[in-house]
Amino acid sequence: MRGKLVLGLLIALTSVAVADEKGAERAFERAKRTEPELIAFLKRVPKGGDLHNHASGAYYTDGMLDAAIQQGLFFDPATSRFGTDSTKVPAKNLLTNNALLYQFLNAASMRGWTGEAQSGHDHFFETFGIFGGALNAVPEEEFFAEVIGRAKRQNLQYMELMAGPSPSDALNEYFKDTPSSADMARALDILRPRLEKLLTATTKNLDEREKLAARIGQRSFTSADEPMTVRWVYSINRLASADSFFANAAAGIFLAAREPRVCAMNMVAPEDHPLSRQNFESQMRMIDFLWRNLGKPNLTLHGGELTTAISPPDAMRDRIRKTIEIGHAKRIGHGVSIAWEDDLDGLFDEMRKLGIAVEICLTSNASILGVSGDRHPLRLYRANGIPVFLNTDDEGVSRSTMTLEWVRAVRDQGMTYRDLKEMARNSIEYSFLPGRSLYEGRNYAQLAGPFQGARAPGWKQTAEAEQMLRASEKMRVQLRLERAFVAFESKYP
Repeated sequence: MRGKLVLGLLIALTSVAVADEKGAERAFERAKRTEPELIAFLKRVPKGGDLHNHASGAYYTDGMLDAAIQQGLFFDPATSRFGTDSTKVPAKNLLTNNALLYQFLNAASMRGWTGEAQSGHDHFFETFGIFGGALNAVPEEEFFAEVIGRAKRQNLQYMELMAGPSPSDALNEYFKDTPSSADMARALDILRPRLEKLLTATTKNLDEREKLAARIGQRSFTSADEPMTVRWVYSINRLASADSFFANAAAGIFLAAREPRVCAMNMVAPEDHPLSRQNFESQMRMIDFLWRNLGKPNLTLHGGELTTAISPPDAMRDRIRKTIEIGHAKRIGHGVSIAWEDDLDGLFDEMRKLGIAVEICLTSNASILGVSGDRHPLRLYRANGIPVFLNTDDEGVSRSTMTLEWVRAVRDQGMTYRDLKEMARNSIEYSFLPGRSLYEGRNYAQLAGPFQGARAPGWKQTAEAEQMLRASEKMRVQLRLERAFVAFESKYP
């Protein structure tokens, strides 16, 4: 009798959860009628994590203009840049000069790009050299308040931000007299004492950043009940000289292995640049050497942000494979050129075996690479069992948000409500948060023992559940996501 009652209770709880999801699915289908309806619906959906976010490209140029005015900077119409040269136009004058105002906003973002005078690729990468002076005028607290706050308002639970974790003075000291990378073992021996000093400075800097985050946390976009968890990704420039690249990669890999708040290392700069192409294999060998000698931490690397319009086909034959096999990437950023890989079936087998996930950046790929619709490999990855999830990349430059990434996934890629939920769960499951997963064997239908009823509206934590949550940060964020789904879907009976 007792067994029948328990079985009946489980069936009832499952029915409630399924009914709630079906109600949300019906609302989703109705919302697809128009883009405004879809935005309004998707903005409220819990979205998991944004794991591919370049912080410098996440800040909207409108806020940079405000900061330039507040800091009394001057605008150079010849370069579209802000600086301190008082012979140029005072920043405040742009408020009454629409020609200069729109010149800056358009040059520093994709706001006015049409593709007629310049490719999206070229315009996008030029923006970073234009808005630097204005971005530097933004106070650090305001910068993170906007970037993290916007993510929170899009109903994200977690972020991995590519934002330098180390203070500039410590980095300047670290890079003095950079050793030759020709002898990697000797170069690493020279760098080891510097790495320890850099770690100390980085830890102190992140302690201060956490205090700043606590101040930001007093604002309306976050709360103790619905926190935003943030980790930092150390980024290195793939266009740097060999010696600088080696030293920077050593710093990134060392910090990712030793400072828990630095969750990974990544590479930035155009992957199609001739230097990127020429130096790719030597850079992968450097990363391989450093990874093996500095603790084997998590790495997420841009790989395959390429098309034949900007890269020779031969460069795409093994770019993603070598990024995984030699560069030890646990996640691939973009992965647009996957179809050009040699032995694609074998590569997919390897990715499934290793649990390699792909960070999909739809808006970025459309504007920079001109890849969208059925030219995008999102559905190819999904058809071959490769975990994917959505990311913003450089949402300030692209004038996008995570909600708009989800809108594009629906309207451009045909994703369903359940597809979106799966990708949201993927973003936390394949994050670099430590601890065991909420899900058994990465099966999202199977929650760990004391959490099996966690998708029911009235579920309460047990002592066993609380103990498991204390031991796993990943599980805590995953449970937060699941409970957010329950709260959202309960509004659609």
